[in-house]
Amino acid sequence: MNNIICQFQLIIAQKINKLIYTVLNFRPLKGLISEEWYVRSDIKKALGILCMIWNVLKDIIWKAFYFILVIIVPNSLLAGGLGFEDNKTLGNMFAWTFLICSCFMGTFTNSRIVTDGSEEDYLLLNLMRIDAKQYYLTRSLFQSASQTVYWAVAFLLIVGRICPGHTRVFLWVLLCYICCRPIGEAVSLKLCEHYDKIPYQDKSSNVQGGYYMYNFAMVFLAYLCYPVLYLMQSRLGDKHIQVFHPLFDAGRFSLGLQAVLILILLVAAVVSVRYLRAYPKYLQVARICCGFARVTEKQKQAEGAGSIETKLENSLDEDEVPERLFSNKNGYDYLHAIFFERHKKLLRRPSQIKRWLAEGIFAVAALAVIVSRFVLSGAQFQSMSDSAWKVVNLLLPVLVFVMYCSSSGEKLTQAMFFHCDASLLKYGYYRTPEAIISSFRIRLKYMLQTEVAFILTFCVGVFVNLMLLGRFRDMLQIVAILGCIVILSVFFSVLFLCMYYIFQPFTEAGNTTSVGYKACNGGVYVAAYSCLQLHTPPTYFAVLLLSVTVVTMVVGILLVWKLAPKTFRLR
Repeated sequence: MNNIICQFQLIIAQKINKLIYTVLNFRPLKGLISEEWYVRSDIKKALGILCMIWNVLKDIIWKAFYFILVIIVPNSLLAGGLGFEDNKTLGNMFAWTFLICSCFMGTFTNSRIVTDGSEEDYLLLNLMRIDAKQYYLTRSLFQSASQTVYWAVAFLLIVGRICPGHTRVFLWVLLCYICCRPIGEAVSLKLCEHYDKIPYQDKSSNVQGGYYMYNFAMVFLAYLCYPVLYLMQSRLGDKHIQVFHPLFDAGRFSLGLQAVLILILLVAAVVSVRYLRAYPKYLQVARICCGFARVTEKQKQAEGAGSIETKLENSLDEDEVPERLFSNKNGYDYLHAIFFERHKKLLRRPSQIKRWLAEGIFAVAALAVIVSRFVLSGAQFQSMSDSAWKVVNLLLPVLVFVMYCSSSGEKLTQAMFFHCDASLLKYGYYRTPEAIISSFRIRLKYMLQTEVAFILTFCVGVFVNLMLLGRFRDMLQIVAILGCIVILSVFFSVLFLCMYYIFQPFTEAGNTTSVGYKACNGGVYVAAYSCLQLHTPPTYFAVLLLSVTVVTMVVGILLVWKLAPKTFRLR
């Protein structure tokens, strides 16, 4: 209990001090409070209570968002595309997906003990000399209990409204989640001891390969189980709305199956708890996870900047960049050409990965459509084509959120800062308006060029698949969809670069301190997520999207021209 109280006190104290510092340095609120707040215990206690309340609410809201985005939205789209929207089937799909993603995948790949050590871990374990075993066990127990409570509240808020008859099923799933937590911790400790590395985080071909294969298998099982069952049952002649799943729809057999599964998990959980209590090497785990070198390296990271730094250093060519490549360049064009050439593998990798994924997905889809033409009758193929077109219309607003999540603009701006601007901004000539605007123009051009291959691949893939489905009569809507793809790819690249130049949020220590940058980033996320709720024809949506994105990009570029010479500084 003392360990838990000590952890709370340290974490809350750090958050309060950071909050006071942020308010003191936020220009619109400057002068509202004074530095005396650092020593006012009564104010700190009040702020501490508010922070605790906010943390609880934030976790519950995050669980609800996770359930909506990862569980409800994908399964609803799958059910709508395949043609079954029975409430009972949907509820079972939600329970099945949560069971696989959160119980069998999340708990095994997201340990609360074997983590990439934070500053709090380092202070408590290395400086304050708290016993490592007690610290890890109490933290794991507290976090598992709190996460279970948060999930229970989220289920009551969401499941009670969407699937009122599935409360018992979700309580059973929650029991599975409780049992899986200690099992996942025990597996993580075993892997950490075996490989002498942090599982799934340190680079190791053995661990990383197994990690990706396991996650892929779990995602495949979570989302494709019901579509496969639906197709199998429809081939047998049962083409109705409800899909039979033996874990939920077989009456007493399902109850027995659920009881057997929870019993197996309970026995495994008891064995895992005994293993965790008897484990003798928590001190070695602490040295691996939160040693001084690892923590100081992590402090230099700004949302992944440290990994970018390492990759950038590894991506430098041993040979000098051939001068003949830049014989026609000078000034800042020459400087940036060298930077882009030396780090081209890393800077272009996000776009390449997106392009490879798009090629694979569209190739599989095209093959499936071609096979369907030979297997299905004309009427069946037309029905499938109409259903696919309805799904495409539903997915267009989803595309906004997908393009936002897959955008590499933020990572590229981090790389530009930590390996170019962090050094050059110390010199006066680089802080002149001409230098700043020139660098912005060059980087904007480069970021757009890196997206060209992905844009072409995505557009060609969509067009070819829709043509194979015979949607020639919907050419206007198809053009609108392709236009949305191009607009969104350009928009997010421009937006993140503009935000970087307007706010310059990064510090040399690797922190993100700009409140304006965080607020804008959050606003973009909310706007992208809100598009999931829109249901409009593709043509109207494309016109709306074009208007909003063009206006936003123009305003962003004008603000860069106006504000960047004043705000693009080292923090």
